[in-house]
Amino acid sequence: MRSVRYIRSVMLATTLAVAAALPSCRTEEPAQPAAEEVRREVQVGFRLALGETQLQESRGGYDDGTGTDYENYIDFLHHDYCVMFFDTRNRYLAAFRPTDLIPLDEDPLRSRRYDVIGRVDAPLPASFKIVVMANWHDYPRPVVGRTTIQEICTGGNGRYDYAVPFRLSADRTIPMYGVRLCEGVVFESDKRTYLGTIRLLRAMAKVEVKCVSKEWTIRSVSMHRYNTAGYCAPDKVYDESDYVGEEYVKEVHVAEDAAAGGLLEFERLDDGRFLLYVPEYRNTDGSGGRAGDAAEIRVKFDQRRDREYVVDFKYYDNPPEGSAVGDSFDLRRNYYYRFFVDKRPESDEMSASVDVVPYDRYDLGPVFGI
Repeated sequence: MRSVRYIRSVMLATTLAVAAALPSCRTEEPAQPAAEEVRREVQVGFRLALGETQLQESRGGYDDGTGTDYENYIDFLHHDYCVMFFDTRNRYLAAFRPTDLIPLDEDPLRSRRYDVIGRVDAPLPASFKIVVMANWHDYPRPVVGRTTIQEICTGGNGRYDYAVPFRLSADRTIPMYGVRLCEGVVFESDKRTYLGTIRLLRAMAKVEVKCVSKEWTIRSVSMHRYNTAGYCAPDKVYDESDYVGEEYVKEVHVAEDAAAGGLLEFERLDDGRFLLYVPEYRNTDGSGGRAGDAAEIRVKFDQRRDREYVVDFKYYDNPPEGSAVGDSFDLRRNYYYRFFVDKRPESDEMSASVDVVPYDRYDLGPVFGI
């Protein structure tokens, strides 16, 4: 039997060969440039990265997705990605034609860094923006000088349906988005210009529940209320400074007309954890309080099957600056929420303690009694 590493090596070789032969956007078949246009082409290269912000690098502890297949995966095999260039007023300039793409980590299903090389078939100004979309399945057809980044992020192509059950696979990937402002770039016709690193945001939140008690085991975990659709990109994010720094995007970008689903079952992992990837969800009302239709987690234990315990998306302890214990929070894209639950048989009361690590990971620890 062939090893997983061998199979993935074959997959990687196939991916690179196929990707190098395809255009930049799967939905767009640009015409071949004329001879005079070819001479104006510029060669560019850049890097794509996930789970890598300034605070993550300095604080550590962030789950970068390298332990899970397809969490960082960009579907290069089917060329499910698109790169566009915009001017500093966020209007479309030109598309990108890839010639090579290289996952930099050993496992292509878990790599969080990619080098991308290709050409731009129209001259670019010294200052411009590069927008990267991945795993959207369908991409817009922009008009030069007219289509804006905002239209890309809020248009019909930028919306995805959330199919239940959602399990990461080659056919079920997480939509991603990234943007970077490049200033003072000098292009030379006979040299490749490096544009730096574009950091990508996943369009979903990752929620994990784990029992820390040795006497109790979780039987099932479900979420009550979730959005059945989401946006692939955040709203009003026009440069990496809008999401790279002390925190990711501050506001959720939810599909307001997406019907809230009922119960959503978590996936049970082999190590006893329960895991879920979900679109963004608004748990707070306009005044900052808990919304009437806020999502909640429901937990059942093997040792007490007649009772269901509820965990809210709120700060149980150690809230971040500007928040208080008991405050609800929204489910935001590219955030990792970890709930640690404990069963205390000596009490019928439910107590909770929370260790919140802001910006790159939330550790949430409700403690249950029977």
